Amino acid sequence: MDNLPTLKKFGEQLDLLKRLIKEENGEQADFIAQNLYENYAYARDGFLSQEDEVLGARHDISKKDERIKSLEGKLKEAYSVHNSDFQLFAKFGRALQYVNGLKSLSGLSDMLTGVAQELGLGRIAVVLDRELCKGMPCPEIPTFYLKGCMRYIDATLNNGPNRVFLGPISRMMRPDVFFGDPEVGPEMGGSCFAFGMIDKYNPGKLIGLFSIHDPSEDRFHPEMGTDFLEYFCSSVASTIIDVINHERGELLRVDVERITRHDLKTPLNAVINIPHLLIADESDPEKIELIKNIQDAGYRMLGLVNRSYDIYRMETDSYILDPEKVDVLPLIKRIAIDLQDMLKSRDSEFLVFIDDSEVEENASFFVRGEELLLFSMLCNLLKNAIEASPNGQSITVKLSSGEFPRISIHNFGEVPAAVRDIFFEKYSTAGKSGGTGLGTYSASLIAKVHGGSISMESGREGTTVAVDFNPASARGGDRQLEGEF
Repeated sequence: MDNLPTLKKFGEQLDLLKRLIKEENGEQADFIAQNLYENYAYARDGFLSQEDEVLGARHDISKKDERIKSLEGKLKEAYSVHNSDFQLFAKFGRALQYVNGLKSLSGLSDMLTGVAQELGLGRIAVVLDRELCKGMPCPEIPTFYLKGCMRYIDATLNNGPNRVFLGPISRMMRPDVFFGDPEVGPEMGGSCFAFGMIDKYNPGKLIGLFSIHDPSEDRFHPEMGTDFLEYFCSSVASTIIDVINHERGELLRVDVERITRHDLKTPLNAVINIPHLLIADESDPEKIELIKNIQDAGYRMLGLVNRSYDIYRMETDSYILDPEKVDVLPLIKRIAIDLQDMLKSRDSEFLVFIDDSEVEENASFFVRGEELLLFSMLCNLLKNAIEASPNGQSITVKLSSGEFPRISIHNFGEVPAAVRDIFFEKYSTAGKSGGTGLGTYSASLIAKVHGGSISMESGREGTTVAVDFNPASARGGDRQLEGEF
């Protein structure tokens, strides 16, 4: 194409051809005409070739456009699936919060309601093995002796790693067993998902059934993916078995404590009653005093045994306070006598103030409450203060009157950083040999049942534990707790 004459040159050759024809110069005219034809033919072939290339390019572009559209469609589809999976994953995540919040079997019904609302499910049910729940306080939870229903369960659930059923309710053997409801039957129509819940601590043992029903025949079908749902059901099973084990442990603890209290009271009766006989036949004042000390120790031990049951009732919010007017100062004096050996070993003493003034001979500081509980609370707090105080330092007790009375106990020495945030929690202790971590815990329960609160501050100047009372908030049943503290 580069060898073709320009348009101007081509025009000049045409003009020359016309002139030669007029002049009847045939030989020259034939030569020019042949040259023009060859150039035309060459140009035509070149243009046709370029046209073919253009058509081919257009075809390639068209195919690429189709591929681009196809890729765009696949990307949109993949994004839609990903977005749908992400939203589904988020829903299951929120539903798991309800599961993780389950603390007792009594909360199972509320948990299932929350899960159903979060996942948009119609009917959801958990049925537990009656043998597993024997003796458990969960009458509202549907249970079956699963061992006697295994032929129906095996005929319904598949035998895969997770035992699952997907399909119309009409194909489910004994839907009433799976939903724990005699009114649920195949005539309801719709589709179901069922999952056999396995004991994670005893693989292969079925603890219950998790079942979902939807009115739509197409909601649950064998071809659908259920990875999220199966993982969710496994989490439900894991949580339920942990809750059951925890509640069984609590029931066992209560039984053991009840038996222990009963077994302790029998020998205590002898410790308390025999001194009466000994004193009657004894004339030596020193021996009489020793016998009385033994008897007092027996009474204190009996009080501790009885208090352990009271602490349990406080933990379960079932303790009803029976308040009376109690003078706190005699309690502190009794505690000082009981702890005098500890005070002497630390070269310490109790300094007691009422509204920043030293206590006078006939002073009193009355509060409304139960004397034994207040004695136990103050004894625990004062004993802790002695144990934490350096040798030679006094323990200061301040009693502040007013609408909301306060009892504060100060000792020198800091509370270890490791236990400051859990100072009043059960079993929290540090740095004390033989410490149980129950003293401050029981003190906090007693303060709470009296309508009060307890707090602790610790620093270079020492540690202060304060009990603030709010008589209007005390748990006294229907009795109004009135009167000045």
